[in-house]
Amino acid sequence: MLNNTKSIISFLIKNYIDEVSIAVDMTCGNGIDSKIILDNFNVKKLYCFDIQKEAIDNTKELLKSYFNYELILDNHKNFDKYVKENIDFVIYNLGYLPKGDKNITTNYLDVKDSLVKVLKKLNKKAVIFITFYPGHFFGKIESIEILKFLENLNQKEYIVLKFYFENQKNNPPFFVMVQKI
Repeated sequence: MLNNTKSIISFLIKNYIDEVSIAVDMTCGNGIDSKIILDNFNVKKLYCFDIQKEAIDNTKELLKSYFNYELILDNHKNFDKYVKENIDFVIYNLGYLPKGDKNITTNYLDVKDSLVKVLKKLNKKAVIFITFYPGHFFGKIESIEILKFLENLNQKEYIVLKFYFENQKNNPPFFVMVQKI
């Protein structure tokens, strides 16, 4: 059932996206998105970023049976220091670490900085998923500011789709898919 952002993103990963050689999880958190990537794509390399050691440790534990990934304890706005290849797939799961400190969140300035760099490194047909959580103050600001940025992307270069649950209450999570044409 497609009843939350995770289920729709998983559906799109399995049914829409073809070949992925280089992938980046910009907010690896507990490693769930990283595992989905490794389970569904035959990637040469997955780069996993997070600013919290706890998140890196959680991801390392979840991915212990895989080998084709790199864990990076750094802000995703610095991804270009680590990722030299062009990219086929990028995922952001914004907000705070589930079951972690809710005062440590992503912020729109860092996300925007990383997006500016990511867009220059995307291969043709590459996909970016960004999940927003507008139910908390910083998540609301982040969603507003990043959507403003995405709305101004050249429609001849990128397709931007917003997936939102219209009939859910309390500012439900939603996500955006960006694909390079």
